[in-house]
Amino acid sequence: MSKLLRLTFLLLALSLSSKAQQPLNGPKYADSLQSLLKKGLSDSIKARANFLLFTFWLPKDISKAKQYLDDGKRLSIKYPFLKGISYAQDGYFYYATDPAKSEIAYMKADSILKKFNTKEAYNVRSNLWVNYAVIQQRKDDDRAFIDIILNKAIPLAKQFSDSTMLGSQYVAVSVAFMNLEQYDKAETYLNTAIQFLRKSTIEPSRLVAAYNRAGENYILLKKYPEAKQALDSIKHILTPYPQSELYAGYYLVEGMYYHHLNEFQKALISFDKGIGSANGPNKVYRIQEIQFFKIKSLIAAKKFQDAKKILLNLSSDEELMSLDDSRLEIYAGMSETYAGLEDTRLAYLWNKRYSELSDSLNASRLKNDIHELEIKYQDAEKQKKITKLEAEKEKAVLSSKNTKLANWLLGITSVSLLIIAIFILYYYRNKGKLATQKEINYKQQLKEMEHQQQLITTKAVLEGEEKERARVARDLHDGLGGMLAGVKINLSGWAANHDTQTQDVELSRIIGQLDNSVKELRLIARNMMPETLLKFGLETALRDLCESIMSESLHVDFQPFGIKKDIPLPIQITVYRIVQEILSNTIRHAKATNIVLQCSLNEGIFFITAEDNGIGFDANTLKDKAGMGLNNIKNRVEYLKGKVEIISTINEGTTVNIELNTKI
Repeated sequence: MSKLLRLTFLLLALSLSSKAQQPLNGPKYADSLQSLLKKGLSDSIKARANFLLFTFWLPKDISKAKQYLDDGKRLSIKYPFLKGISYAQDGYFYYATDPAKSEIAYMKADSILKKFNTKEAYNVRSNLWVNYAVIQQRKDDDRAFIDIILNKAIPLAKQFSDSTMLGSQYVAVSVAFMNLEQYDKAETYLNTAIQFLRKSTIEPSRLVAAYNRAGENYILLKKYPEAKQALDSIKHILTPYPQSELYAGYYLVEGMYYHHLNEFQKALISFDKGIGSANGPNKVYRIQEIQFFKIKSLIAAKKFQDAKKILLNLSSDEELMSLDDSRLEIYAGMSETYAGLEDTRLAYLWNKRYSELSDSLNASRLKNDIHELEIKYQDAEKQKKITKLEAEKEKAVLSSKNTKLANWLLGITSVSLLIIAIFILYYYRNKGKLATQKEINYKQQLKEMEHQQQLITTKAVLEGEEKERARVARDLHDGLGGMLAGVKINLSGWAANHDTQTQDVELSRIIGQLDNSVKELRLIARNMMPETLLKFGLETALRDLCESIMSESLHVDFQPFGIKKDIPLPIQITVYRIVQEILSNTIRHAKATNIVLQCSLNEGIFFITAEDNGIGFDANTLKDKAGMGLNNIKNRVEYLKGKVEIISTINEGTTVNIELNTKI
């Protein structure tokens, strides 16, 4: 049976003290609290009454319960302790509907209430930790559940010596062991729980819950006479309260009892009574728990169609199917049911699912974890006794002055020797580390020197290249360009003095060729050293470059941001060359129709982003097939201590991202 279904019903309705447990005589209890609200009492008393009414009404009328909760929270604002209580009540309100909110509220309550060293504070904190543990168990985390109960809830309950609370905590631990099929251990904890709960003077609803689990555990241990005694005890307690929702648990155990005695018809009658008696915020889980046992009786009674109907209904519950143990139960039930219906194919299918899930679960590991937690708890209890004995012994030893002095001297000597040993170890370890670090530093210095030498060489090459470009551009523009312009002028003058139609056509063609030659020459000179860069700065030069390469088949969208004119000229030239090379590569190789070029300057870093919609390429091939153009880009980027990133996908275009340092 699903562990969730067992543990959900251990939820302890969080209240202001152990005496505020949900009463069996409900209407009279609610009327007495309601009368308190009509009297001229303090806000703190009214807040407490509202919280108790909230706890009472939550299983019956959620809207009315919410109203009492809100009133209690409003009246608690001025009282830090009651404010902590209000968060605890919030946790209980969201327990069934929003576990995440419930967890947050409980932890907020604990952080406030831990400041108060009172029995009531310990009581509420112990309660809220139980509820928090149940939420973890509903997540299929039994380890967290056991850890919280043993190391949080029970220690807090012991601090205020509440037998009711301690009994409930031990019931919770016993149920965890029942889930792990360790029924002998569960019996031990249940007997302890019942002993505590019998001492309680409040209405015995928690004692009923303990007897319920004890009866179930006895049945699983095949101790049927003891199980019958537990059932008789429950019936004796509940007889004065015929409308109590606790009858659902009683009929569940009674049905199990009849089932194990092979009286399946009686078992089914008891299970149906239990389903009819289920009520409160845990109604769904209680019904599901009973249905799991009812399925077993239906199969045993060969009522396979009825069993199938319930199994299909349970398998549609997402929360239930999220738990491994619940799925195992349902898969096994489906397999038996379809086998009984002689549908061997589906019986085999469900049996296969059961086997696969069962094999994947490591139940033994979980049992070991729970066992370790129990040992940890028992060791903690033993350690408390040992600590107490050691404290008494130490007090006797310290009464002797000579012994105390000897201990001090021994301690100082030991510490001194330890310090010396640590120092020697530290010295030799550091000596080795220092030698290793020196070697690493030396290698790093060599790498840095090599890198600096490469930068110096690159700088010299680039500067020499730019000087030569400038010289050649100047010679072409001023020398050869001027000569060609002079030839054009002379030919134009000669043509004006010789009025011959044929000659005019030929001369016009020659003059046109000269004109094109002059334009081409000037274009070459501009590419080698753009005049606009020298006169108007980088942004204008880049814009002019983009416009010069545009055509009917290629559009360039240039987007400058914050480019200042105070960038040193050598750096402007380097940036210009990088952009020029990128655009040139795009025109030659990408077959793009659109290029977006973004250039920006921010705090000394120049950013270049060029995107095209060309044919793209496999970026992984750059490592082996980088061409001269790409090498030129990388050399210039490295010269400016920058970074370059090339992203390209075949048939999806290319993106080039570059960052350059303009303050070298």
